[in-house]
Amino acid sequence: MVNAVILGAGESDRTPSPGRTAIDMGVEAALGAIRDAGLKIADIDGVVTGYSLAERHLDFSADLAESLGIRPLWSQTNSRSGATGSSIVVNAALAVLGGACTTALAVWADNRVSGNPDDMAGALAASLSAFEVASGPLITTSYGLIAQSYMSRWAATAEDLASVAVQFRKHAGLNEQAKYRAPITVDDVLSSPMASSPLHRLECALVTDYGGAVVVTRSDRVPDAHDPVHILGFGEALSHSSILRNPDLFTTGHTAARRSSSLAFEMAGLGPADLDMAQIYDCFTITVLMLMEDFGLCGRGEAGAAVRDGLLDREGPLPSNTNGGLLSNASGGILHVTEAVRQMRGNAGSHQLARRPETALVHGNGGILGAQTTMILGRR
Repeated sequence: MVNAVILGAGESDRTPSPGRTAIDMGVEAALGAIRDAGLKIADIDGVVTGYSLAERHLDFSADLAESLGIRPLWSQTNSRSGATGSSIVVNAALAVLGGACTTALAVWADNRVSGNPDDMAGALAASLSAFEVASGPLITTSYGLIAQSYMSRWAATAEDLASVAVQFRKHAGLNEQAKYRAPITVDDVLSSPMASSPLHRLECALVTDYGGAVVVTRSDRVPDAHDPVHILGFGEALSHSSILRNPDLFTTGHTAARRSSSLAFEMAGLGPADLDMAQIYDCFTITVLMLMEDFGLCGRGEAGAAVRDGLLDREGPLPSNTNGGLLSNASGGILHVTEAVRQMRGNAGSHQLARRPETALVHGNGGILGAQTTMILGRR
């Protein structure tokens, strides 16, 4: 059976540098992925990219392709909020399987610090619905409301949420590229400034520069002696733009990730018990708990206890966000993808897992738990 595979992954340097553009970081990540894949720029005939909040590009993929010297047969710029990092890889897989191109480059980069945008918080808030923008809440406010509802429904505690941040900071401690590596405790999290009750500052994603890229092709085009990562299954689902239009968030606590993950597992012919690793979108601690339950990793209301019991620990049953995630490593959901590929190929460096994963779930969440993209990856 022919499926899509990832041949290589690359990341840009994330140290802020005045004057560096999103395209600069996209080029750096792309060249790293092409080199890791053992290919040349001339081998790439498809390009799909995410968007930039710090800069304005009519078509980021066109600008990136031109900077790389590529004239692709197929190109696309994708904007799916936080789910973009996973979604562009799905798009690349569809393109190579459908014959639009043979080898596609999926890239997402943004200079959210180096670009010195005047109002990054405002740019992020603009992703809310028109009614919500007019009412003035930030994204953190909306996630805080959802967290309050979850805690009330399941008698979850502030310690449950804080445990997620503590767990992923432990993983970041071994990642030499992570922004924050110093260990933290639950007390540290709960004593950090309140962002939007019940979410504290250490429970919110970082804002950093980032660039990540992967090379995708068909399994029957894999070069000899290469070690590809197979895209065994994927699923995407959208439940809402405005949280006012999705009462499930406040009644059952379900998100569209339940649908996207079900589709991905079905396509892959696998289930939650077959996973060796997960890279879960962690824009806030509450997001991780709710997604865990929608993936079927634990029962409803049991995610906090599962985290405290070590389910997501690098020495546990399902190592997750092994680079530190959005909470401690860096911005950019594409880095969930590059991390999974590196772990599965055994070249994650200082934070490589002792047991090389055979299977992995990678997930991206966009908007206020609205857009969901799930991939199941496998070494075979």
